[in-house]
Amino acid sequence: MHNAIVRRGPAVRFAAFVLVAGVVLGSTRALSGAQEATGPARTANVVHGCVDRFDPSVDYFPDKVSVEDAANFTVSYHRSYKVVDVRTSVGGPRDRFVLVQCGAPTPALQGELAGAQVVPVPVASLYSASTTHLALLVDLQRLDVLTGVSSKRFLIGDAILKRVSSAQVLEFAPSSVIDSELVVSQHPGLLMTGGSTSAELSVIQHAGIPVVPNHEWLESTALARSEWLKFTTLFLNEEGQGQRLYREMKERYRALSAKATAVPDSQRPSVMTGRGTHGDFVIAGGRSYVAALIRDAGGRYVWADNTATGSQTVDLEAQLKRAGGADIWINGGGWENRDAMVKDEPRYGLFKAYRTGQIWVYERNVNAVGANDYWSRAVSHPDLVLADLVKIFHPALASEHEFQWYLQVPAR
Repeated sequence: MHNAIVRRGPAVRFAAFVLVAGVVLGSTRALSGAQEATGPARTANVVHGCVDRFDPSVDYFPDKVSVEDAANFTVSYHRSYKVVDVRTSVGGPRDRFVLVQCGAPTPALQGELAGAQVVPVPVASLYSASTTHLALLVDLQRLDVLTGVSSKRFLIGDAILKRVSSAQVLEFAPSSVIDSELVVSQHPGLLMTGGSTSAELSVIQHAGIPVVPNHEWLESTALARSEWLKFTTLFLNEEGQGQRLYREMKERYRALSAKATAVPDSQRPSVMTGRGTHGDFVIAGGRSYVAALIRDAGGRYVWADNTATGSQTVDLEAQLKRAGGADIWINGGGWENRDAMVKDEPRYGLFKAYRTGQIWVYERNVNAVGANDYWSRAVSHPDLVLADLVKIFHPALASEHEFQWYLQVPAR
């Protein structure tokens, strides 16, 4: 799964442009921090290197993000540092991080900042424990910072595979156990986890390496999950890029959803999810991001009144009673064909969606060892997930769209 300790990496590069009469020439995105800090005002964040001459009156983060949909992280800006809070569980406490512009002094860690981890930014070397982080780096065109992944074996995507083939990218948990000695010896600027905790992570943190959890999987909508793109940009000072990418994606999502939800209720298919195991059936909760996607794609989720925000297990008989007549079945998986499905569980044949062949799984892009692109790229591209679902539920509304992840389970 994407939130397991199994995937990521960093590298360092510096760029410099010329200042003439205090005017920035060329792309402000690639200016060195030392040069950008010389003027009284800034036009863009420092995305590489440090500032030479610190000026307490300067706002070093003119590019900022505003959090619109995500509920589990917040950020506030304070000229030369940012305060980032990350919720550790739904409705639970928060971890606090102080992201200090490299070259600026660290603020006093007292009062509300007491106990916060300090992270110099922009980070030039990143170790990552989740495939979803890597897809975000691809979107931001910042795979250059990736220097550590938990396991190369489970990675997918041409750009990611090209980057991790470099000697600059190391594996720090190839057998699912973090090699803390390796991480400490390499001293990356940041280790981003999927939210797990362990003794090894404590060792790394106590060695002075920031350990930051990415909890996008706690969010209850696909848009909120994808907004953790902005969370990643906070550590790279790439807020301008992140704000733009998210805005454009959200506009595409909303435009397509508006078409799908305009379909009369009588023409919306009923939808079931999941698969059975030993007499039980694992479904998506009625308050989960999957349920929200079904609704936004113009479907009627059979468990919409369920209150779970994640997966939930129900008795297979209860699933039959609730979903036996569902028009479409999504998000099962691991089935070569429908014949194999009933060999695994004969009662699958009692579902209408099985009999009509309307069974769809997100396994179009899976490599030889089972790495699934859905658990990498889909999190940051809910507009494309939505388009896949709209094409399944209402084909005429997405006739030009090419499936990214979903495919229909063949008969045999």
